[in-house]
Amino acid sequence: MDDPATTPTAQKPSGPPAASVPVPEPASIPVAHTSPEWRKAGGRIISIVAMVGAVLLILWVWAAVERHPRTDDAIVQANIIGVTPRAHGQIIQLNVADNQEVNSNDVLFQIDPADYKLAVDNAEAALGALDQQIAVARAHDDELKFQVKAAEAGVIQSKAQLKQATDTLQRIQPLLDKGFVTADQVEKAQTEVDVATATLAAQEQHSNQAKSTLSTLTTLQAQRPGAVAAVEQAKLNLSYCTVTAPFPGRVVNLNISAGGYATIGVPVFALVDTRQWYVIANFREGEIRHFGPGSAVDLYLLSAPRRHFTGKVQGIGWAVESKDEIDLSHGVPSVPRELNWVHIAQRFPVRIAVENPDPALFRVGASAVAIIKSAPAAE
Repeated sequence: MDDPATTPTAQKPSGPPAASVPVPEPASIPVAHTSPEWRKAGGRIISIVAMVGAVLLILWVWAAVERHPRTDDAIVQANIIGVTPRAHGQIIQLNVADNQEVNSNDVLFQIDPADYKLAVDNAEAALGALDQQIAVARAHDDELKFQVKAAEAGVIQSKAQLKQATDTLQRIQPLLDKGFVTADQVEKAQTEVDVATATLAAQEQHSNQAKSTLSTLTTLQAQRPGAVAAVEQAKLNLSYCTVTAPFPGRVVNLNISAGGYATIGVPVFALVDTRQWYVIANFREGEIRHFGPGSAVDLYLLSAPRRHFTGKVQGIGWAVESKDEIDLSHGVPSVPRELNWVHIAQRFPVRIAVENPDPALFRVGASAVAIIKSAPAAE
């Protein structure tokens, strides 16, 4: 018999068994799944679109570059002259400094004018002396003319007397042998011929002297234009002592002070013509067919890249020095042996006139960028 102290076993509840209740499962969350085929197709489409876009972009850039060539191998230029004196001497006054801006006709420097003033005084004194000689000669002009006429009349008279004496001698000489005249008569006729010949010679000399005296006035008058020109030349040389600016510009390369010596034909400094600025741009030979004189150009300076300037092509260079010339100095062509893997296009300088330069920014030799905007207008 079982021990009542033992743990009683669990008894099932009496009654009909309870029906089983199903436990609901958690709701399933839909997850988007992309098939590998769609991924490959999308990647291909994106690659094709990217390649087509890149090709179109390259073609667009190429067309833009072809239609509008550009170069950064360009420099700013202006006309520059050497200020060369036409007189020599010590510089006694220097009115400008290096890089100074000057206007037209401003006095740049002054050369000592002492020597040239003396030359003017000498030329004027010579002209005054000549005028005095002309005045004296003109005062005696009427008297000299009378003397010339009297001398000419004396020559005519002497010629007539000589002719008469000669005719008489020739007439009576044949009569001497026939006894119709005496020897004394013939000798007397011969003497008259000799006297008439001497008289004619004296009258001709007097006439020549009178004419030479009269021609002195003409000679002096012929010398006067030369004397006047000498005075004007001396004054012109004196004016060269004052050197002025021929145009508005800017002084450069000034390395002299007052007291220095100026020499004719030797520049003292340079002057930049700021009235007109140019850009010299080097374009490849394959690009110059796209533009010509009159083409519009956009210009930019490296010193002021945000400033936009405009210009027009003035001309394209027709000659450059070639480094690949064939040597003909030895009579036969000398062609160097070279293997060029890359052929470098030649560049030609293009002169562009700037239409709206800024004097505060433009400097000779400054770097620039030139972009051709249009072809030349059809004429």
